[in-house]
Amino acid sequence: MRLIWQGVMNFRESDMYAPLKAHFEGLGYAVKGEVKGIDMVLMKDNALIVVEMKKSFNMSLLFQAVKRQSTAAAVFVAIPRKAFESERVQILQILEKLEFGLVTVAMDSPMRLVEVHLAPNMKASRNTKAAKALIAEFSGRIFDADNIGGSSGVKIMTAHKERSLQIACALKALGTASPAQLVRDYGCYEKTGQILRSNFYGWFEKIDKGKYALSKLGEAVLDDPAFAGIVAFYNKEVKL
Repeated sequence: MRLIWQGVMNFRESDMYAPLKAHFEGLGYAVKGEVKGIDMVLMKDNALIVVEMKKSFNMSLLFQAVKRQSTAAAVFVAIPRKAFESERVQILQILEKLEFGLVTVAMDSPMRLVEVHLAPNMKASRNTKAAKALIAEFSGRIFDADNIGGSSGVKIMTAHKERSLQIACALKALGTASPAQLVRDYGCYEKTGQILRSNFYGWFEKIDKGKYALSKLGEAVLDDPAFAGIVAFYNKEVKL
């Protein structure tokens, strides 16, 4: 069989993300994109499921999916409908053998219909170090609109960066504040003090004992168009 569908695909891999996200959210899953390098992560009833997307059915997709089995209760592979139709029987045989699920997106249709052809084999929740890190990252991200699964060459929003941007928004409104104030008055992450002290991005500066403010770099990052969505989100959340 041919493991690669040779067709005209005038779309990006990331274009499959929105219809897939809408489909799984409609089934009651919490969905986030680009989590620890995984295209899409789903969470429901404490079960973590990952989805790896590709424009074609190929060995690279299978390698990625196999790797994800050590971190999730189940794995879906997502491909365009046309890619599936070219080798339907063989693809289903391979994925069923590997215990993966299969979902397709009709990228050849303006409706972008999503269809599940094979349910993955659900296993007990993983308790590996990688699984715990994935869950922590998933749970730590509140704002997800800037992360589109399947994207490449773009800035990815991590939980740490999101928390740092939330703190930056609060400091812009407050001027100076202690970690306790940021947690109490603005609802910042409970370990805000650690983020301020480590100052990983250089966005903060210590003004006095236990008091912090935005650095010039921090002021500039709030005007970065790449973070416009999340900055607007957290500016609305200021509770002063």
